[in-house]
Amino acid sequence: MPYDHGAIYRRFLDEIASTAVGPETATAFWREQGRLIAADARVGSPHDFLRWPSLEPFSAPESWIPQACYDALRDRPDWASRWFPLTRDTKVGGPKDYGRDLGTSPILVQHAYHLMRYEQDTGRALTECDVIVEIGGGYGSFCRLLRNAGFEGLHVIYDLPHVSAIQRLYLGLSGFTEVSPAQVARRTRHGVCLVTDDGLDAVHAALADQGLTVGFVATWSLSEAPMSVRDRIFPRFHPLCTRYLIAYQPYWDRIDNGAYFGALCRDRPDLTWRTEQMPRVADPPSLYLFA
Repeated sequence: MPYDHGAIYRRFLDEIASTAVGPETATAFWREQGRLIAADARVGSPHDFLRWPSLEPFSAPESWIPQACYDALRDRPDWASRWFPLTRDTKVGGPKDYGRDLGTSPILVQHAYHLMRYEQDTGRALTECDVIVEIGGGYGSFCRLLRNAGFEGLHVIYDLPHVSAIQRLYLGLSGFTEVSPAQVARRTRHGVCLVTDDGLDAVHAALADQGLTVGFVATWSLSEAPMSVRDRIFPRFHPLCTRYLIAYQPYWDRIDNGAYFGALCRDRPDLTWRTEQMPRVADPPSLYLFA
């Protein structure tokens, strides 16, 4: 069924006009990003929204993505059969072009590299989970990638209200099926559940009741969140998750993330944890935490 771009965009405008973010759920930087997104929504192009200045952190300039990420994907023996198709981007929202491959975008290269490294370094697959819980899902690119990689379960994205509105816009225009927190369950067809802080308790309760295989994804989002937000997620989600793909910088806003994630590992000695270095784009380099 063809989507109605105008109707989806009007719903987005209504949603974003009514959102608010307080200091208990976001740092000053992300509260300001929310204000900028709302401002761009009033005057920006409804078709090229991924190029709005406020969405720069989500669509990622090419300079943020180490060339080694693309090289590693190209060097894979299954590049032609798997990673080339997975890195073909849609034109929804007008994503940035990647200079070395105009069929993809910088952020999709990065997300494909995350997935490749997880599978390569752990020998496991996120696509085998019943549910993915992603903290801070950008505009929805990783959700789209994982579905294209074969994930057929429920993808939950927990984010700030302004960012959740962008995800609903992008994924809605991309034909994704959205379900409510009350519908969190094992699925036979892919679905996405977009939640902000007021929906997190319902998601946790549903997951705790059903014994589902849950994968946890957080690429820089958790490591850039205030402790008040982290405490909303862990420790209560920790016993529910059996696979982890986390990317983090060692320090953020006076928080020692190395110590924080080290404690997270010690709290689940039943899992096999791996800390791996990412291709260098800044000093000190970011790290992966896999399980």
